[in-house]
Amino acid sequence: MSVSRILCSLWVPLCALLAGCTDNKPSQYFSDYLSKIASVQEATPLKSDLPKYEDLPRKRELYIPIDPISIGLLESYQLRKCGLFNLIAEKNSALGKVADEFRNYNYQRDVLYGISRCIEEGNIDDTLKKKLIIAEKQKRPELYQHQWNLTYTSHAMQEQLKGRHWLEQGLAEQVTQVNHAISILNQAFEGSNIDITSAQEVIEKQHIIGNLSYSLFHAYQHLDIVTKQLLDNDDKILCGQNINNTKFRYLNNVFEQQYLGKVQPYMATLDSYYQQLSANLILIQPKPEMSNFKYPLVEIHEKFRSSIQEHVSYWQRLFQRCGKTVG
Repeated sequence: MSVSRILCSLWVPLCALLAGCTDNKPSQYFSDYLSKIASVQEATPLKSDLPKYEDLPRKRELYIPIDPISIGLLESYQLRKCGLFNLIAEKNSALGKVADEFRNYNYQRDVLYGISRCIEEGNIDDTLKKKLIIAEKQKRPELYQHQWNLTYTSHAMQEQLKGRHWLEQGLAEQVTQVNHAISILNQAFEGSNIDITSAQEVIEKQHIIGNLSYSLFHAYQHLDIVTKQLLDNDDKILCGQNINNTKFRYLNNVFEQQYLGKVQPYMATLDSYYQQLSANLILIQPKPEMSNFKYPLVEIHEKFRSSIQEHVSYWQRLFQRCGKTVG
């Protein structure tokens, strides 16, 4: 046994630095699968030149500028009667002026509730009431713009949505945490007065959604290459009576060891992560009334599922042609 293999077995973190120790990296599943298929076919493996993965444009391209509404509220102590004066005063404090998108959204929502409360219940004069009615009409549609800015331009959500690397298996707990965190945003965006800052740390530090999108994208791209390798060289796999079916038997071994043993379980894990998050992905649904940008995760997942179906269909046809009973 080589020194590198001994070290790999004793200290896993060294594996990335030592030759022959990358067998468990997701990208390696696909490259091994492709190379072993090509070897059986006695063919040249197709190049894995994947298109560039893109998730988020520059922040400035996503940000929707929102002009502040000034109606001289701080000059009117009448607003103390409905709790709005202190809220606006806090926003105009030194700390309030540098609040991040999460705290700013809490404020924008709360001030809108406060305006409505002042209009309906506050003992205020008619002039101020008219100003508040105008402000409410202006601020209500702006709340959706604040939701957009929080989702796509806040630091925490940018960290969450950027895809950097493959997701590993065994992340179900982290996926659950992120799913709960984005459910809090959805509840707030649907009208709940829940404090969204409670979700901020998980969203910022547990990088799941962007890396899931990245992983699904690269997984289906790699699998499409393997499928094309199989289709392009299908005529080299002979089987039938009085025919040497050695290549088919070897190829079947590759299917069982590489696809069923490694690739399919990994892809099933990615799909399970997606399904766990799917109910809350309304958060990243396209909003054409605000922007042409579409976060790619849902579309990528559809292509991922289609890629698997096409790949499995090839094996089903091959097994039928060669008389192998499956299942």
